[in-house]
Amino acid sequence: MQFVYQAMTSDGQTVSDRLEAASRSEAADALRAKGLTILNLDSRGAELRRAAAPLRLRMPQPLRWRAAGRGDLMLLARQLKMLLESGSAVVPALEAIEAQTRKPALRAVVGSVREGVERGGSLTEALREHPAVFSPVFCSMVAAGEATGALPDAFRRLAELTLRQQQVRRMLWGAMLYPAILSVLCLGVIGLLIGFVVPRFEMLFTNLRAKLPATTQMIFAVSHLVLHRWPYLLAGAAAAATGLYLLLRLTRIASRLDELLLRAPLLGRLTARLVLGRILRVWAAMLRCHVPLLETIQKSRDASRNAQFLELLGQVEESVASGGHVGRALAQSPLVEPVVAAAIATGEANGRLAESVEFVSNWLDDDNTQLIAGVTRIVEPAMLTLMGVIVGLVAMSLFLPLFDLATAGGH
Repeated sequence: MQFVYQAMTSDGQTVSDRLEAASRSEAADALRAKGLTILNLDSRGAELRRAAAPLRLRMPQPLRWRAAGRGDLMLLARQLKMLLESGSAVVPALEAIEAQTRKPALRAVVGSVREGVERGGSLTEALREHPAVFSPVFCSMVAAGEATGALPDAFRRLAELTLRQQQVRRMLWGAMLYPAILSVLCLGVIGLLIGFVVPRFEMLFTNLRAKLPATTQMIFAVSHLVLHRWPYLLAGAAAAATGLYLLLRLTRIASRLDELLLRAPLLGRLTARLVLGRILRVWAAMLRCHVPLLETIQKSRDASRNAQFLELLGQVEESVASGGHVGRALAQSPLVEPVVAAAIATGEANGRLAESVEFVSNWLDDDNTQLIAGVTRIVEPAMLTLMGVIVGLVAMSLFLPLFDLATAGGH
């Protein structure tokens, strides 16, 4: 079988050529024996199919609904790893998982994948028939596992990657839970004041014909607006949310907003570290599965929706494709801390890129945990203070006219 490859030599030069090998795994071993870092490696047939892909009509794909969450994919990867390590073939393993899967949609997907393999296709090809369930990263790692004969190891790393992603997500949700509860409580208190307390004070001041300060008049106006014009307020909020959503779909607007977010004090640094940690976590898992470097960079685009980081990945991909180094490309971006770029560059120079990327991603995760805790400690008292100020202003605006009336009555 003939393979087409693109690789980087030890002195940083990019070479492209073809070689004969019995399998993709044998071709990869031959290139590594020559001291080359594989950027891309495909069979000649795969290269021709990819070149012809834009000419094909995109057929509607079945089962495109969200049949599996992260937890389901982690469990699926763990089950496949266990069954394959115990000596089971792919089809019987899929049959066993299909039989015990409770979710009808996920069971249908697993059954469809099994049928694809039974028809003679590879597991990767069967998974790619369901892009709404299996991401390009998932499929690439499985493809590398099939090519190298290390499919159980690929599923183990997929399970670890999904578990780590879940842990980070839970950490973020946990950090946001208390501020969210405070926000709801604050809105509830303000709603109670505006909907019930303020109208009664307004009726009292009207009967007493009291002269009201500007702040009190403003609060009464807001109460009138909320109580009597709430359908228009809801419609306006819905229209604003829809308009904002459509604006965010525009690449230029999204890029500008992402840039502003990354420049925000404290929050910008946390966002950059979280996105970079997610990308490097995917890199580490894919490189450990011997996915070529260039393909790893390309597929990791799914790990981030931040326009600034997508632009960075494009720059890194272009640099690597032209013979440059990952570490140097990352060092040129203000989004990547110098210590992170230096660690990756050192690992790349020593031929230990996968190990260095994995180390950096774990370090970022641990450091981000402490950073999130620090941000939460700042946000919580700030929100409590804001809620106290708002309630205090409303109370002061309502009670000041009472004090004026009491003073006037005393005279």
